[in-house]
Amino acid sequence: MKLLISSFIVFLSLSCHAQNMFSESVSVHSPNTTSKTILAEEITQTIKIDGILDEGIWKNITPATGFIQREPVPGRNASYETEVRLVYDNNAVYIGVRLHDPEPEKILKELSLRDRIANADNFFVFFDTYQSGQNGFLFSVTASGVQKESVVTNHQEDTTWDAVWESEVQTDDLGWTIEIKIPYLSLRFPDKDIQEWNIQFYREIRRFREQVYWSEVDPAIDGWVQQSGKALNIKNIKPPVRLSLVPYISGYINTSENPASNKTSVEPAYAAGLDLKYGINNAFTLDMTLIPDFGQVISDRQVLNLTPFEVFFEENRQFFTEGTEMFNRGGLFYSRRVGGVPVNFASAQSRLEEGESLIDNPSVSQLYNAFKISGRDSRGTGLGVFNAVVGEEYATAIDEAGQERRIKTNPLTNYSALVIDQNLRNNSFVSLMNTNVLRSGEDYDANVTGVFFNKRSKDQNYYVGGSGVLSQRLFTSHNDAGYNYSINGGKISGKWIYELGHSVLSDRYNPNDFGFIFNANQKQFSASGGYNIFKPKKEKLQLYRYRGFVNYGRLYQPDVFTQLNIGFNNFYLYKSRFAFGFNLELQPVNTFDYFEPRTRDFSHFVTRPVNVNIGGFISSDYRRPFALDLRINQRWFDAPGRFNTSAVIGPRFRFNDKFTLFSSLQLSFIHEEPGFVNKNWIESGMPDLAANDVLVGLRDRIIADNSLTFSYIFNHLMGVNMRIRHYWDKVEHSSYGKLDQNGFPDILNYDGKNTDGESIFDRNVNIFNIDLQYNWRFAPGSDIIFVWKNEILNSDKNFTRDYLSNLNGLFSAPQTNSISLRVLYFLDYLYLFPHKNKAI
Repeated sequence: MKLLISSFIVFLSLSCHAQNMFSESVSVHSPNTTSKTILAEEITQTIKIDGILDEGIWKNITPATGFIQREPVPGRNASYETEVRLVYDNNAVYIGVRLHDPEPEKILKELSLRDRIANADNFFVFFDTYQSGQNGFLFSVTASGVQKESVVTNHQEDTTWDAVWESEVQTDDLGWTIEIKIPYLSLRFPDKDIQEWNIQFYREIRRFREQVYWSEVDPAIDGWVQQSGKALNIKNIKPPVRLSLVPYISGYINTSENPASNKTSVEPAYAAGLDLKYGINNAFTLDMTLIPDFGQVISDRQVLNLTPFEVFFEENRQFFTEGTEMFNRGGLFYSRRVGGVPVNFASAQSRLEEGESLIDNPSVSQLYNAFKISGRDSRGTGLGVFNAVVGEEYATAIDEAGQERRIKTNPLTNYSALVIDQNLRNNSFVSLMNTNVLRSGEDYDANVTGVFFNKRSKDQNYYVGGSGVLSQRLFTSHNDAGYNYSINGGKISGKWIYELGHSVLSDRYNPNDFGFIFNANQKQFSASGGYNIFKPKKEKLQLYRYRGFVNYGRLYQPDVFTQLNIGFNNFYLYKSRFAFGFNLELQPVNTFDYFEPRTRDFSHFVTRPVNVNIGGFISSDYRRPFALDLRINQRWFDAPGRFNTSAVIGPRFRFNDKFTLFSSLQLSFIHEEPGFVNKNWIESGMPDLAANDVLVGLRDRIIADNSLTFSYIFNHLMGVNMRIRHYWDKVEHSSYGKLDQNGFPDILNYDGKNTDGESIFDRNVNIFNIDLQYNWRFAPGSDIIFVWKNEILNSDKNFTRDYLSNLNGLFSAPQTNSISLRVLYFLDYLYLFPHKNKAI
């Protein structure tokens, strides 16, 4: 196995070396010989960005026309003509757009928060300035004037990337018009005399749900970025000095209320800091945050976790989401680790001395500073560097005499990550990534290194990909190492697609000091296939697809069978934008969960009987004032009384172009599910259980996750958004048993109650959050943000209450509130010193 991995890494290294040898003479992707071209015109006159195409230059140059549908009918000409003109000067590129529409009064113009596209006509321009065929910069404007910019790849879009640019729209008798100015400081491009960029223009006529591209995009080909056209004739422009600062100041009023004791505490706080962006050269950018403040970040969607695995939370802190797409390889980079839970948080309780108790144990660690460097040069070589420093944290213990003692839970820690990513021919790549965690003192360090590759055929129909990763935890006495490798390939474009895959995660593989995986110690074999139709014969049908898959799993150590899943799903989309689909999943034999018993040696398992899951969904037209998403699933097990039912109901209400309401209710009913319970919680012990026996309970759960999101947008620069979420999870056990050698509970005469007659393992958990945000972009790149956050966390034994009674009782529980105001101001070097606009 080690020889296989070593050979694999050597092969990839040779591939990289070969690419570097030929990178001077070949393009990093295979160009589309039929792609369209647009000639950019140099200008000397000033263009006023007001959305009115009245400058003479707009009338004297030939526009890009001939847009082609991708939806609803691929290959058909656009219903209405679109004309795009491209000009440039020493400071910026300008786009003038005429979007013809014979019924301008029907143009949809719903307002939305910045970086979001609502029910509105929209247009975007996409630049792949290094002609990678894999990624680039996208700038979008809606008919209501809302801006959106993002860094995109074929299958990802990073909307947290924030650029400063100008746009205005106007509506007239012919349709609507746009003027866009994108300063060079918001782009990256090679430092050479004559530029050649890949470029794409896109328009959506929203009331028809018609999506059209200037350079035709074939939906049967996997990926649209490489199907762009070309912008030619851009000469003698120079990358400017890219230096900007965003200082901020914020103030907080944090309150904590306990209705039971009628006590309220109020704590004011303030913070100030700075974000910096600096263009190291024409390709690479340094981003730095000093004394960051993330107090206004939206609340996590917390849940009651009864699984043996960690809960994954989305990253919402902008610094850690913007420009980090290059680090998204193999789960090695999970930025929530930085400034997250202290490494020894869970052990603080066990380190108490006799007579002591904890009075404080911080659940997050203080981030001092962080920086990242990212970019890609003209040879297609991408570089990503990330570094962050996190401070010490202490829990506080108090003894019976009132003496306090500090217990260190987190040492001074440095997190770093390095990625080198090389574009290869035919939109392929190979990447080398390393993450490292260094902790001061006696705590262990961690290091993970991985190689990833994806090689596509010239026609973009076939691919082979894979990875090899080595993880190490470096203790003072030993090195705890593990590995992970995967290989997969198949056909990814066309009507018929298929894929085969294999992966191994060794029992000691653990990247979770900086990365994230749910569980290691597994081997997976998978096969899947599908059939796509993008031009159905039925006039009302827009597209449909079918998919089937088989997954087979084993433990890595011991080498035993764990699972076999066989599934099928389909999807239908009508031109009316009504969609529906079905899914079927079967486990035709008993499968075995070796993780649920929580045994280190994997000596026990929970058997999951033969089962079948059937479900489906419908989704109606989002253009309507009322729309609905609905999904239902039902799983039956070959076991008495055991089944799972789940439903997701998502109505959407648009009252007008400013006010919208989105609702989501997720319901789950789980019956007779066997699950691990911690026998150490039983104070009196259980004589029927030996030290190595596993106690499980048969439990019923009712889970309701309900959220309401309100948006009121005053104009394209100002709006209010509020999310109210209530999560309710009621867990009741019907019986308890000792896990037998066949993976089933051997029922015991035990009721799960303590000496007071109160249930030990049953739960009634409520989590309630309010997140309200008002945002005003009062100047380019500058914001005033007001936020109110409310949080209630409560767990009790009131199992007899219905949903409404339970919700009403929630507000008698302790709660916290945070009210904050933050002001950010964008300062750009070229605006402050315009006479210093020189090449770097």
